[in-house]
Amino acid sequence: MRVVAKRVSNKPISRRKFLRRCGQGAVALGAASCLPGVEGEWGSCQETDGGSPPVPESNRVIQVYSAEVLDPQTFEVRPDELARMLQAGLESLTGKASPAEAWGQVLAGRNPVEPIGLKVNALNPRVPTSPGLVGRLARSLTTLAGIPPEEIFAWDRTELELRQAGITSESVGVACRGTQLSHDDSSGPGYETEPVCLSGQNIQLARLLTAEAAHLVNVSVMKNHKAAGFSGCLKNHYGSFPNPGDFHEGIEEHVARLNVLSPIASTSRLFIIDALKGVCIGDTDGPADCAPSMLLLSFDPVAIDRRGLEIRDQMREQKGEAKGLPAPYLELAEDLGLGTNDYELVALDL
Repeated sequence: MRVVAKRVSNKPISRRKFLRRCGQGAVALGAASCLPGVEGEWGSCQETDGGSPPVPESNRVIQVYSAEVLDPQTFEVRPDELARMLQAGLESLTGKASPAEAWGQVLAGRNPVEPIGLKVNALNPRVPTSPGLVGRLARSLTTLAGIPPEEIFAWDRTELELRQAGITSESVGVACRGTQLSHDDSSGPGYETEPVCLSGQNIQLARLLTAEAAHLVNVSVMKNHKAAGFSGCLKNHYGSFPNPGDFHEGIEEHVARLNVLSPIASTSRLFIIDALKGVCIGDTDGPADCAPSMLLLSFDPVAIDRRGLEIRDQMREQKGEAKGLPAPYLELAEDLGLGTNDYELVALDL
């Protein structure tokens, strides 16, 4: 196994420059769309200062690559090699000698029976969070860390989308739950009746997040996004409330502010980007058009998304494409205390 560690510097723009960019950008519609509540009739709520989010344990991003994880003929994931990648990543991130010890650090302070939610992304059934990765995560938690399977569940917006993505209890070994059964059938845990304020507008967060998942593992998939620039761990929580379409204008502000909300920030324990296959050129709902064959793991959601964005652009360059759109929400996310754009990269080549 080859290990490469290096410091990566991405000097963030200042808050003043960010707001100026937001006010002048193609997506923005003036100051009110960039800084809700400043001008115009924007929202129906007033954001309160809920304090700073927890400081990430470290700014390290573990990048695990394996040339053997995808079958060269079918591009299907090889589960045993994926398990090896996940174990190497967990042990490198935590500095522990076994998966059980690594999970002990990730879930430090967890009391028995407290549920662990694996927040996946099943929106695009052609490129979801890999069912194989979800299954190997669940098996690592149950078999290697000794956590009963009934205390773990994978979740996203609807059960229908999970099934279409191949993320089922039969395929991953733990319960798979949607906030609703489908967009047309609101049966299920549903959303909180008490709203929270996001950028001046009320939203209702999923009860699977607020009332059931005491500890959250964010398991996103690497995708290009024509509005946000990039879809990774921070954007993954656009699946945690019912009306994300209302938050596409000014998205460079909303993604960051969403992740500062206490029900998300206070329960997040580990961030993973599934970069086995991804969407690097098309839009978020397109087919897979790149195969980096990587997993990224971090305690820092800003750092891991920054690295995911860079991998997307590396894949684009290999295909003769120009860099994709930037993800300006990463600058605000750093400004809000969610993490850092300057990170330490540890690259494992299995």
